Amino acid sequence: MKKTLLQACALCVGATTVQAGGIDRSGQGINLIFEEGSVAQFRLGYTNPSVSGTMPGPPLGQPISSGDVAKSFFTPHLGYKTSLTEQLDFAIMYDQPYGADIAYADDYPLSTNPIPGGRTGILKATADTDAITALLRYKFEGGFSAIGGIRAQRVTASVTVPAAAGYQVDTDADIAFGYVVGVAWEKPEIAARVSLTYNSKISHDLSQTESVNPIPVPPIPVGTVATFDSSSEIETPQSVNLDFQTGVAPRTLLFGSVRWVDWTQLVYNPPNYPPTSNLVDYDDDTFTYSLGLGYQFSDEFSGAVTLGYESSIGDPVSNLGPTDGFWSIGVGGTYSFEKAKISGGVRYTDIGDATADGASGVTADFSGNSAWSVGVQLTYALD
Repeated sequence: MKKTLLQACALCVGATTVQAGGIDRSGQGINLIFEEGSVAQFRLGYTNPSVSGTMPGPPLGQPISSGDVAKSFFTPHLGYKTSLTEQLDFAIMYDQPYGADIAYADDYPLSTNPIPGGRTGILKATADTDAITALLRYKFEGGFSAIGGIRAQRVTASVTVPAAAGYQVDTDADIAFGYVVGVAWEKPEIAARVSLTYNSKISHDLSQTESVNPIPVPPIPVGTVATFDSSSEIETPQSVNLDFQTGVAPRTLLFGSVRWVDWTQLVYNPPNYPPTSNLVDYDDDTFTYSLGLGYQFSDEFSGAVTLGYESSIGDPVSNLGPTDGFWSIGVGGTYSFEKAKISGGVRYTDIGDATADGASGVTADFSGNSAWSVGVQLTYALD
């Protein structure tokens, strides 16, 4: 079975979209390590989400729109893979595994500072991660292999919550390390492969600057901003990826994946955040599923379709990620010529309805939301 078919399937599965908590972006896939010989790979995804909701506000409890809170984003991927020996492969990859870019309307209740004379702004958050992963794969007899590697990850974030006395926190960038381990089994005669990989949690010690408006009582003048240098420890979560594929008919491939992410490990609680609750936390982990079918139309061209699903948790979610589950459908194709393979994919995601915590015990309703994603990938053989 031609590699063009496998490539189309991989691209279709990997098209970027909104996922758990709105911040899981790359899926931390390792398919590059299974390429033959030496290759260089570039992939770029683009996602345009539409996420909005309403919260009752004055006067008379009339609904106030959040505006389109989720901003569009790109997800790059760069990789290089080579065979060191007949049994040992090496790959190095760059991706952005997690990210957030949320901004609410300026008249939304949580964008209003209750402190008289306090600074104005909007409820917003940005978070960026960059990761470089180096992997080794050792092949045993019988199609089995062991995978292991190290991941270096850089994290930075900025959050503004005007309703919490004009609170704002900006972190410095922090670099920390984690690891990847896994096993795989292959049977090339039927294009079969199963891989199971574990991504460790990564702990970051964030240096940060917090600021807030204190209540203006003498001798504190109106508009005073109190600033604090502090630190917080956060953990990006551990996760497990199960990927599988097999030929089911001539020129036809069945493939899929299951991804588990332990979101309960991700807690962000800056020491000077005014409310008693954490600034960011999650009550539940998530399972994300995909299943697809690919077909090789010719020696040069293959296509694939994939379905994705993540179940709804049902609990109130953070305003900094107001989504709860999704289903998706994507199509992709690959054209192969000489030493290059060019793949493209598009995906539609129906984002699950969510309830977010609001002001003074009032909740916000986010429903009818969706996202479109597109991706392009170039894989070039170097030998």
